[in-house]
Amino acid sequence: MAIVSRVSFGAVYKVGDDAGWSIPNAQSVNYNAWAEAIDFHVGDILSFEYNSLFHSVLEVSRDAYESCNTQSPMKSYTTGKDSITLESSDPRYFICGAPGHCQMGMKLEIRTNGAGNSPNVPTRPMLQLSPYSSPGWNPWLESSAWQLQLATKLVIAVAALAIFSIGFIY
Repeated sequence: MAIVSRVSFGAVYKVGDDAGWSIPNAQSVNYNAWAEAIDFHVGDILSFEYNSLFHSVLEVSRDAYESCNTQSPMKSYTTGKDSITLESSDPRYFICGAPGHCQMGMKLEIRTNGAGNSPNVPTRPMLQLSPYSSPGWNPWLESSAWQLQLATKLVIAVAALAIFSIGFIY
């Protein structure tokens, strides 16, 4: 089951789900099998999460993907939390830039189906990001902890106000 978050134009997919972007082993993920199970659309976002001391994400040509050639990537990502928007229906190819990792299975081919929003993903306006936000930061992926704390405090405040109001009336 893919981990998905809603955003304004599509869905956010964490590459590899809980395993993230790491060297595949018997307990982890086959990245191409993972991708084949998802109906990607233009506007969807791939979220690569990995340890940047050991891995990177290179967007490469089909030939470089097939041969695991890391020498001339079209784009290179190294933050450990990279968000990549699928902006067209063209196939996209990603590999890890660390020596030997692509050959061990850290490679991903993405096929995007048509244009427009992902089906069954309601749209809503994006949050206004602070100028201090990092480029790869996605508020929908990282905001749940503080939202839960805020909601808990709000419930406690409303309950306290209700109890105080009931006591004041009697």
